[in-house]
Amino acid sequence: MAEDLSNGDKIVRFSEAVLAWDCSDRVIPASFTKKPPSAFGDADLRILSRTGRPVSNRRDLYLAEFAGAHENICPRGVLRKVLRRAADHGYSCTAAFEFEFMLFKESAETVDNKPFDQWAPLTLGPFGYSLTRTIANEELFDEILALCEKARMPLSGLHLETGPGVIEASLHHCDALDAADRAVIFKSMIKSWAQTRGMTATFMAKVSENWPGQSGHIHISMSSDGKNAFYDSETRSNISETMGQFIGGQLKYMTDFCVLAAPNVNSYKRLVAGYWAPIGPSWGVDNRSCAVRVIPGGPDAHHLEYRLSGADVNPYLALACALGSGILGIEEDADLAAPFVGDASEENAPSFGRLPHHLLEATSRFARSRKAIDLFGDRFVEAFSCSRRWEWEAVQHRVTDFERQRYFEII
Repeated sequence: MAEDLSNGDKIVRFSEAVLAWDCSDRVIPASFTKKPPSAFGDADLRILSRTGRPVSNRRDLYLAEFAGAHENICPRGVLRKVLRRAADHGYSCTAAFEFEFMLFKESAETVDNKPFDQWAPLTLGPFGYSLTRTIANEELFDEILALCEKARMPLSGLHLETGPGVIEASLHHCDALDAADRAVIFKSMIKSWAQTRGMTATFMAKVSENWPGQSGHIHISMSSDGKNAFYDSETRSNISETMGQFIGGQLKYMTDFCVLAAPNVNSYKRLVAGYWAPIGPSWGVDNRSCAVRVIPGGPDAHHLEYRLSGADVNPYLALACALGSGILGIEEDADLAAPFVGDASEENAPSFGRLPHHLLEATSRFARSRKAIDLFGDRFVEAFSCSRRWEWEAVQHRVTDFERQRYFEII
């Protein structure tokens, strides 16, 4: 039975077990409910009427979020909580995600049955921004553009990136919550579309140590009283006091909140020197090696790019991290050091400190952060930290081909 709400949404009952599953549908033993795997019941789920969009000739897709007792650990609920805090200070937030993903000319079956070094990417070699390769794959690009337009998540850019079979898609900017909704749908739709063509799309942060990682950068601006709160025509690089405080907060809490933007064991293999990814909480003006990049422009265009997050993120949580830390900076009148000039991703560069080196370190910092509890809530911090420790343990006990090749005979 569904309960109709006055705004057109509906409340239905849905299994709470999905909030305790890992990415392989295994129940995390010490999950938020503290229940045995067979004891999960139903919880309130709010179907969001305004999110409906066509995803095929016969089907519409609607997003949903947990309501009631489970709303404070639902990722979408966590982002809404952060946005309410921004609104309490008089700010509205605009955002846009850009994702890099890899396409392989492999079906789910061949991926499962062939070793990785035999998988065929869509294109060979680096060839970032290649006009030749783009024209050669024009039909695929047209399909992606049409798919996104039909599903009300239009793209502002689509091109080949550096690496075999790597494509970057930039979603158009919009209200922050809608931007996260679009990002969630985009990732699912691209993976589904690829399967219909006998291909596989991956949003892993790092598919191979020999290739650059896949990013999930977030472009952010804020407005107050109808004006860009980040813009000041009288300052250097047009950086307003508010923007300075916002970036100061992002940098101050980047190591504590890092796990929200780098949520998997694989995420930290992207955050290494020399691969266009940040290795510390740095910022710069139009500097792509930094974790936060200020993109100067006029009153309608001036904004920042949050470059910590990879393509493997949960968009709701990554945006909650980027916005929440910035709001804390405004609340605390955070200081902002001078912008970094040069390559902030070089090993000898980080005078500004280092990000966590692996998932367990990032999880531990998040779990004991008082500001994380203040911003995101104690139930969410506990539940998410529990899930990330489980993810760390799931990988640590695996014996890999690399270990066998390295140690089998020689030691």
